[in-house]
Amino acid sequence: MPSSPSPRPLPTAPETGPLIAVVGLTASGKSDWAMEIARRLDGEIVSIDSRQIYRRLDIGTAKPTAEMRSEIRHWCIGVVEPTERYSLGEYLKSARAAIEDIRGRGKRPVAVGGSGQHMHALLEGWQIPPVVEDSQLRDALSEETAESLYDRLSEVDPHAAEQIGPTNVRRLIRALEVYHVTGQPISEWQRMREPVDYRACAPDPSLDEVDARIGLRTEAMFEAGLVDEVRQLLAEGLPEGAPGFDSIGYREVLAHLRGECSLDEALEGVAQATRRFARRQRGWFRRDDPSICWAADVPLAMLE
Repeated sequence: MPSSPSPRPLPTAPETGPLIAVVGLTASGKSDWAMEIARRLDGEIVSIDSRQIYRRLDIGTAKPTAEMRSEIRHWCIGVVEPTERYSLGEYLKSARAAIEDIRGRGKRPVAVGGSGQHMHALLEGWQIPPVVEDSQLRDALSEETAESLYDRLSEVDPHAAEQIGPTNVRRLIRALEVYHVTGQPISEWQRMREPVDYRACAPDPSLDEVDARIGLRTEAMFEAGLVDEVRQLLAEGLPEGAPGFDSIGYREVLAHLRGECSLDEALEGVAQATRRFARRQRGWFRRDDPSICWAADVPLAMLE
């Protein structure tokens, strides 16, 4: 079993203050909060988003605008091609390096995003098992049903099975792979952590407000050219099975381009899938979590 898990946890940097984390539901206003905080605290923004890491997938992942990125430097956006898989361990290595770079120049790092697992891993200092993907094992596991994978994981790592759920095949396979290679449940690896010093805040609109914003944002994405973005990516040779396409927005547009649904049905499908995602996010970012300051406006006094 490997004895030196990686990546290493972040050091605390008192001279620049605690890491600021802006968390919460999709379409709740996190990006605007992060911009305001970065302006106020002379900071730079680290994206905690498992989809914005992909290059060329811009509209469907709701990346910050060019104007936002020219005003405030953003990190961990557009770092890999959509054909590549980017593991949680690789992501943490990039995010931690970005934060060290920001602090090294005397600026304040501001982490923002709604990818619950990635944000918790960063803030809680998870140590990710250094397990290289085993293609032979993965191929064998891919032949099994999601129910079978879930049952297998429940036997060796019930905590991870409960956290992952019975439908996320990719994460079920990864957890089984970690157990097979290291002999240690992935949940035990995740308990080996060194939390960082941080202050977390979250916008607090009602769920009805979030649903309405999701509808407006989805319409704006289609008006901005989401379908044309997907057409262009396909024309450039990006296969439909690329990891980057396995995202809300792209799945539905691909179905439309295959003739499986109308444009209106694709738009509504994106909105509904995003609303379901927002409800799942509440499992990661809980209203009763004492470490998160939920507020109607940016709580600058608490963050400074």
